[in-house]
Amino acid sequence: MPANPIKAPPQGVYVPAITLFDHKTDTLEPNAQAKYFKYLAQSGITGLVVLGTNAETFLLTKEERVSLICLARRSVPANFPIIAGVSGHSTAQVKAFIADAASAGADYALLLPCAYFGKQTTPSVVKSFFADVARTSPLPIIIYNFPAVCNGLDLDSELITSIAQASPKIVGVKLTCGSVAKITRLSATFSPERFAVFGGQVDFLYGGLAAGSSGCIGAFGNVYPHVLARIYELWQGGDFEGALSLQQKAALAESPTKAGIASTKLSAALFSCKRAGIRDATALALPRAPYDAPSSEARSRILEVMADVEVIEAELWRGRQGEDQGIRITARL
Repeated sequence: MPANPIKAPPQGVYVPAITLFDHKTDTLEPNAQAKYFKYLAQSGITGLVVLGTNAETFLLTKEERVSLICLARRSVPANFPIIAGVSGHSTAQVKAFIADAASAGADYALLLPCAYFGKQTTPSVVKSFFADVARTSPLPIIIYNFPAVCNGLDLDSELITSIAQASPKIVGVKLTCGSVAKITRLSATFSPERFAVFGGQVDFLYGGLAAGSSGCIGAFGNVYPHVLARIYELWQGGDFEGALSLQQKAALAESPTKAGIASTKLSAALFSCKRAGIRDATALALPRAPYDAPSSEARSRILEVMADVEVIEAELWRGRQGEDQGIRITARL
């Protein structure tokens, strides 16, 4: 069998960016969004996910989806990896979304299994769905296993392996199911260059790396991207004790965001959006209708639980700003 010329995404930490809205007009807020994409790309992370679950993708129009990918591509360096969410309920929808994502400048496609009719979504249906989409896809595809948004459908490692082996265009998986055991089995089956196995939540980044993962795609990176990047850097540098200590702090701080997208967006508005220079962030980061804003109690808990990690993030942010300033000064000399 010839070598696969299609490469898996680079190993590291990816952030599935939230979407900011002008809620008075119920439209995207491109100026603030561009600042946010740029900020994340300068935080030490490996790449961005645009139109993931935390982007409220299923609440966006087709035109808004395209607009966000184009905006991200313009806001980050040309070689900065962009993974675009392309999920839909039918094969025809997904093929159209992938074509749009490729034209807008995405590098990879992140795809949930078809699962609208849960009881009818059998393993054979899932396999044929991914095979059919991959056959004509202009982008390499990352499987997105997230049972909570797929009628409870949870792909096991054997099915994921079968889907990947059927097509060289299937180059990775995001495991939001939280199974480190799947990471172990899949990383034992594939090289990271052929098939990248990403944990889907920040709180098991360390555990996933220990089991052989390529890194993580985690929503909490919206709040503390520098901390996530630092955990990965410490691990890669062999400082496992330092990585674990920081991972434990991050996992405790992440706890309030487990309530859902609204809490994640509020956390980002209170902390990272301010560092990105975004004004009125708490208003722009409200969830899109019909979903509710977090309660005042949720806000208080976020401020309390994240206080310690906020200090670490701020220090890392200031340090990276200093590094970037040094690079710019050197470049002028």
